[in-house]
Amino acid sequence: MARRKVKTVYLTPEPKWEKYKGITDEDAREKAFQDAQYFIRTEISDKKRLLLCKSWIKKDAGWSAEEIEIILRNPDWNFNGTASSIWFLDKVGYMPENHINHIAKLKEEWIEKGEKIAQVKEEKAKDKPNRPSIQDIMKEKLLEAGGEIDGLMDEFFEDEIKIDDKFKSKVLQILHKYNPLANHIPLLTSTYDREQKEFKEVIEGKDEQLVEAYSHFSKKKLKATVGLYDTVNGVLNSYATLKIKSRAKRKTKPITPEKATQKLKYQKRYECEVTKLKLESIRPAELHLSKEAWVYDTTKRKLHHYVADDMSGEMFVKGNTLHGFDKSKSAIKTLRKPKEQLKEVMGSKPAARTYFDKIKAVGIKPTGRFNDSLIILKAF
Repeated sequence: MARRKVKTVYLTPEPKWEKYKGITDEDAREKAFQDAQYFIRTEISDKKRLLLCKSWIKKDAGWSAEEIEIILRNPDWNFNGTASSIWFLDKVGYMPENHINHIAKLKEEWIEKGEKIAQVKEEKAKDKPNRPSIQDIMKEKLLEAGGEIDGLMDEFFEDEIKIDDKFKSKVLQILHKYNPLANHIPLLTSTYDREQKEFKEVIEGKDEQLVEAYSHFSKKKLKATVGLYDTVNGVLNSYATLKIKSRAKRKTKPITPEKATQKLKYQKRYECEVTKLKLESIRPAELHLSKEAWVYDTTKRKLHHYVADDMSGEMFVKGNTLHGFDKSKSAIKTLRKPKEQLKEVMGSKPAARTYFDKIKAVGIKPTGRFNDSLIILKAF
């Protein structure tokens, strides 16, 4: 008996593709895509879009066989954004011009990544042991964790979840599930930093092609996306800090704060004849195991604000570096009028935080490293 043809039922009404065909005006083409992209994104499965996208790359992109082979080495998730444009192209016979330009830019990135993947595979094949090394196994676990985190982030892009404590908890659960090494975490955070940079460039609006490519994002969504990457990287860094602190250590006598900070470089006193600014550093020992700290760079007029990571609960000094601070909450800002501004910071804790947030300067992520120009103002 012949099988009956299954009728596809969509929750979102399918666009009338015929009315979009034959459009030549570029603005109208872009509007047509925007009208259809929600249906494509929500009703067409990732698998279907991906298969069509790879088919287009192989048959219709017009690239050489060598380029296609290199490009298709990339992981499937690298083609997710392009797949919607290709589905639209298949239905109406064209893509908006800015999508074509964006794919041309992506092509270079795909080739670069594909060549690196091939190079890594060749190097592994040359002296590949009979069994994978522990490092390889742990890196594979990191990639698997990264894949699940990417899936969680996709839910945010689809407006299915919010960035809250539950989201952080889910990211942490993924990390505990795969248990990657602390020293491998920067491989993920650096990737997310690069992706976040692209969204920041869209907000700045300097790259017209990039702005056009993300024109379906509202300003609110773009800002929320930047915050998403800060949140994810914050959880990743917190996990790494906890991992380091929880390592089994040889039983030794407890290290006193004085001994922990004996190699820390800092400036004891500072006095400026021009501005009449006088500063004196507190004992470095107060910095060790603190939850919040304020440090001033007398050479560069930069104020450092360190906040302990929520999970570790306190910061600690090792050698000449402060560890255990939350990189998303901590920041460095340049002061225009140090004498007046430092008075505000030396007040109460809430007032100091509020004042620091209102300083109109670009916040830089601190590294935690100290030098001879740093005055330790407060630590508690």
